Amino acid sequence: MNALGTILKLKRIEKKIRQEDLCQGICTTSYLSRIENNKTIANEEIYRLLFDRLGLDYDKIFKLSSQLDKRIEKWYEDLLNRKYDTENIDELKELAFTAGGETSIKFEIVYCRYLLMNNQLEEAEKILMNLRKIFRPELSRNFFIYSNVLVYYYILVGGYSQAAEAGLALTRLVGYENLGKDFELGIFNYNLGLSSLKHGYYETALNYAEKALSIFKDGFYIDRAMDCLIILGVCHNNLKNWDKAIYSFELAKRTLQFLPEKVHERYWYMISNNLGNCHEYKGEYDEAVHYYLQALKYLADQNKIIPLINLIRCYYNMGDLKSARFWLESAERTIKLGKVSKKEWIQIDIFSTLLKEPLSLEEINDIQKTSIQYFLSIEDWIHTIRYCGLFAKLYESQNRYKQANELYKIAFQANEKIKSGGDSL
Repeated sequence: MNALGTILKLKRIEKKIRQEDLCQGICTTSYLSRIENNKTIANEEIYRLLFDRLGLDYDKIFKLSSQLDKRIEKWYEDLLNRKYDTENIDELKELAFTAGGETSIKFEIVYCRYLLMNNQLEEAEKILMNLRKIFRPELSRNFFIYSNVLVYYYILVGGYSQAAEAGLALTRLVGYENLGKDFELGIFNYNLGLSSLKHGYYETALNYAEKALSIFKDGFYIDRAMDCLIILGVCHNNLKNWDKAIYSFELAKRTLQFLPEKVHERYWYMISNNLGNCHEYKGEYDEAVHYYLQALKYLADQNKIIPLINLIRCYYNMGDLKSARFWLESAERTIKLGKVSKKEWIQIDIFSTLLKEPLSLEEINDIQKTSIQYFLSIEDWIHTIRYCGLFAKLYESQNRYKQANELYKIAFQANEKIKSGGDSL
C-alpha cells in the first residue's frame, strides 16, 4: 500500500496542485508529505479523499496496482530463469503507466533487465540513468530489483567497480536479504562475485561466490552452481591456493554431467583453460600445455586466441622456442578471423618481439615498458605479475640485474594490491 503515496505525489505534480491545496480539510501538509514519501501509511478514508480530489478512482488504482505488480513480478522471475518471451510487453507497459507510481517504476526496472538480456545496452542505460535520479537507498522491493539490474548492467559494459558500488549500496541496508527470494539473492551474490573477480578482488569474490553457491546448491540450481564453482576455482588459482582451485574445477567436471549437453563445450573450455592456468602458475608446464590443448578443442577458430597465448607463453617459459613460434603463427592467423582485445594484442606483441632473431636489448626494453605500463594502467595485477616475472628472468639471463629487480618490485606491489584489494570493497 506504500506505493499509493508515490502515485499521489506523481499525480499531484502532474496536475500542478500544491500540497496545501490537495490536503485542505483532509489532513495537514506535513502529514501529506509523509504519505507521499512513503514514511507513513494513512487510513483508507484519507487515501480515498485525496485521490477523489485529484479526480482519481481509489478502488480502481489500488486493484490495478495489485494485479499488475504480481504480473510484473512473474515476468521478472521468468527473465531471471532465462525465459525471454513469456509476456506481452506492449500491453503490460500501457497498463503499468496507466497505474503509475511504483508500478510503472517497477515495470521500467524489469524492462531494463529484458533489454540487457537482449543486448540492447544503450536503451537500457538511458532508462537506468533516469531511474537513478529518483532512487535513494531504501529498504524497498523496487530498490532491491533496481540494484540487481544496475549491477548486471555494469558487468555487461565492463564497469566492474561501478557494479560493486551499486551492490554495496544495497548490502549496507539492514534487512535487505528479506526483499528478495533466495534465488534472487543467489544471483545477486554471484554477480557481485563476478564483478569482484573481474576487478581483481579475489578474496571478496570468494566470499560472494561461496554465498551464491550455498543458495544454488540448496535450491538445486545446477547451472548456477556450476558458474559459482568456476569463480571459486579462478579465485583460488589467483590467490595461489592451487589445491583448492583444482578441487573446484574437478567438482565442476563432476557437476557437468547433470547439465544439458549443449552447454558442455563452453564449460569444458573454461575448466580446461583454468586448470592449465593452475599448473602454469605452479611451474608445471607440461601439464599446463596438456590442458591448454584440450581447451582449444572446445572453441571455434576465431575464439581461440586466449588458449593460444597461454600455449605460446608456456612453451616460451619452457625454452621451447620452436613450439612457441608455431603457436604464435597460429595466433596471428586467428587474429585475422575475429575481434581481439587490446590486452590480447599486447601479449601477441610481446611474443612477436621476443621470438624474433636477432633480438636487441632496445626491443626488449620497448615492449617491456609498453606492456607492463598497459597492465598497470588497467589494474590487471595478474598479468602484471606474470609478465614482470617473464621479463625479469630475461633480463637476468643478460646480466641486467637492476632492471630485473625493478620488475620484481613491481610484481611484489601488484601482489600486495591483490591481497589488500580483497578487503577494500
